Amino acid sequence: MRIAICLPALGLLTACSVVPSQAWTFEPTQPQAKPALATAEVLALTDRTAQLQLERNTIRARIANEPDARKRLPIYESLHRIGMELSPLERRLASTAAAR
Repeated sequence: MRIAICLPALGLLTACSVVPSQAWTFEPTQPQAKPALATAEVLALTDRTAQLQLERNTIRARIANEPDARKRLPIYESLHRIGMELSPLERRLASTAAAR
């Protein structure tokens, strides 16, 4: 009988221990402020993002014009490299607010 009572109680206690501390203080009516970046840094990130997007579009056009699949493989590698560099920049721009 004691086991039938202790096991559910132990299960409830262990479930509470995996909840992160931020979840206990989260207030949905007051969202967290986005971290701010300096305007110069935002401009630099935006310029680099635009440059990489142009490179990505150029590479996609090269892929579309290449009929041989074996010759497309190195082009896909460069497209992947551009995407790996572009993704964190876009994520950072989306998650921050520009300082005013």
